[in-house]
Amino acid sequence: MLENANRYIEENASETDSSYRGEYHFTPQIGWINDPNGFTYYKGEYHIFYQYNPYGSTNAGAMYWGHATSKDLIRWTHLPVALAPDRSYDADGCWSGSAIVVGERLYLFYTGHYDRGGTRVQTQNMAYSDDGIHFTKYENNPVIGPEQLPEGTSAADFRDPFVWAQDGKYYILVGTMETGAAKVQLYESDDLFSWRYKSDFLRSTNAGYCWECPNFVDFGQTQLFAFSGVDFPASGDAFQNYDSAVYALGHADLASGTMETGPFYELDAGLDFYAEQILVHGGEKIMTAWMNMWGRSYVTSELGHGWSGSLILPRLLTVRDGKLLQQPVPAISAYYTDEVRVEDTLSGTREYEGVEGTSVRIKLTADMTSSEKFTVSVFCGGDVRTDITYDKRRGVVTFDRSESGIAIASDPREASRARLRSAQYELDGNVLTMEIFLDKSSVEVFFGEGELTMTSLSYNPAEASAIRFVSEGETVLRLEKQTIRVQQG
Repeated sequence: MLENANRYIEENASETDSSYRGEYHFTPQIGWINDPNGFTYYKGEYHIFYQYNPYGSTNAGAMYWGHATSKDLIRWTHLPVALAPDRSYDADGCWSGSAIVVGERLYLFYTGHYDRGGTRVQTQNMAYSDDGIHFTKYENNPVIGPEQLPEGTSAADFRDPFVWAQDGKYYILVGTMETGAAKVQLYESDDLFSWRYKSDFLRSTNAGYCWECPNFVDFGQTQLFAFSGVDFPASGDAFQNYDSAVYALGHADLASGTMETGPFYELDAGLDFYAEQILVHGGEKIMTAWMNMWGRSYVTSELGHGWSGSLILPRLLTVRDGKLLQQPVPAISAYYTDEVRVEDTLSGTREYEGVEGTSVRIKLTADMTSSEKFTVSVFCGGDVRTDITYDKRRGVVTFDRSESGIAIASDPREASRARLRSAQYELDGNVLTMEIFLDKSSVEVFFGEGELTMTSLSYNPAEASAIRFVSEGETVLRLEKQTIRVQQG
């Protein structure tokens, strides 16, 4: 199956349409991707694996694990497919998971998905490699199966192992559910091969149907727990997508297998962010995620472009004063070119010479002392545009793609209707700071020092490259714009 998949990719990848393929975001050569998996650093390179259907641009069919490497998290080189659904325990998909390096060996932990004849079972499995390219599935898989589930836990929704080492032991979190509650379970091991159930690490009622893609990261004085919640309930402006990426800060006690957390917050307040995965390397915490959402229409697939899905621009995570901050990885700045700087007192609507493009970075400060509302409209052309608006009176930032070139449909249960998201955001001294990354069909916005982010897709004609600035009242505007060019491997 691996040989067939890799041959198919090699023979057909050149037939895809790259009209909406990002310049600097990771996308597949051909086919469908969703969750990033196995995000790790091994033998001098970053490795990213991902849920992959090489044969079609939808998620129909059993998932493989695609694979790519990078020296800097920006320029990626595609490698052969790493895992195929070729065993009885993963016959209907090698679903999401994570990775760990021990000595010179790279270990992958993933969910084996079996769903046929009215029986659905998800188990946790391991594969390993000594060269980072060719992987062998452990002969005694599954390493965590139904017999290791406490009574009441769903064997049908038991997935996405997140593995790490701490204090001489190995730990895995697995997202799951029971009747009336979503939860994540903790397993421990002395050798990576034999695992025992430790505890229900965190559990909550009225917090979604299942907690997928769990992550655990130690920041020293506090620990972060993150997950992607299916049908996570909306709360004001937050969690307006049907599925949401969620985090909480708190304190974990691995000896007892428990964690006390503060409130749940949204990892990203945009329309297209899910299935986060966090890597700890060299003291840095780096996050990636799927830049899309379930229950949507998938534009490049519907247009017959032969591919669908991308990952976010990787982000550095820090915690300061009890807040999670997200910043784009600094390596992206090596690909900036064609810089333009503007200083202006803006009233009304204006475009600036040289401030345009569809694969660009814009960093701006807007002093709104004498204005009430400020908008940056991107992907503008003809009747299309995508708006990022700050309303000072309400203390709300809004991302609105209602006037984009191609409408994206959503799950009818979704409060955002896949069009518009808002978030509460208070200014510091009337000054709004934004860093915006556009990339052919995507928008990522970082506010302030990264205390709020909004990630969304937006599909528009190629000529919709204007960037427009609108102020109600006078806004003192300072901005810089760079084009971003990356030759992917």
